[in-house]
Amino acid sequence: MKKVLFLLVIALFATGMALAQTDILGAHNVSGHGCASCHAPHNGAAGNVTGGASATGDTYLWGRGLIATTYTGFGGTTFTTASAYSESSVQFHTAACLSCHDGSIQPAGMTGQSFEATPDGAHPNTYLNSDTLANDHPVDVAYNLSSYNWPGTIDVNGKITFTATVPAFSAPRSVRFYGDPATGKAMVECSTCHNPHSMNVARVKLADGTSANKPTAFFIRGWYDLGNDASNSTTQFCRSCHYSKSNEYVGQSVATN
Repeated sequence: MKKVLFLLVIALFATGMALAQTDILGAHNVSGHGCASCHAPHNGAAGNVTGGASATGDTYLWGRGLIATTYTGFGGTTFTTASAYSESSVQFHTAACLSCHDGSIQPAGMTGQSFEATPDGAHPNTYLNSDTLANDHPVDVAYNLSSYNWPGTIDVNGKITFTATVPAFSAPRSVRFYGDPATGKAMVECSTCHNPHSMNVARVKLADGTSANKPTAFFIRGWYDLGNDASNSTTQFCRSCHYSKSNEYVGQSVATN
């Protein structure tokens, strides 16, 4: 009996160790290679042998070959990515994601399906351009302040200052816009909504001004709780930009659960 108990304790300890080693990078841990799957501390993409030029490392130490191509986006719009970017290039935050998720290449560790499942058990395709980007949320587009979007002002560098004062949801909490000084616009790129460095936990700002760690999914940059049937956090995240679809737009303030 003592031997059985001892083995059970060892097994539970090993299980605890395995759980403790779960990394917030999640699927972006890429078979244990983690940071080095996308970044290279030396030689850029040439150092990672991904077929890219060493100059890719000039921006965020990017270690993958960037794909220069023209994409068809939502509504038939097009945008063209380049093979190199400067640190100030806002489009990098879309082009970098497409260097893996374009789908024309199959990086080691990618399966083409999301690690997480939707509530009905499906695993969405992660090779986004396999059927064009026309059925995906628009990227590399300007966020326009209007009566349908959250009210605010924008300066010459493309920085938005939101002016909403509704109590339940005073301003977009976690999305990240990329100010473009060249155009004075605030751009929506892939990482406006997604944080590639944290798969299941997001640091969000609450209505009372405090911050908290909240559950998320699909690398969403905010509270996106698929495991709580009573929560409206996923809807509120989309309302971070789409004011006209919010409770606040029609004068009803309902706190996020």
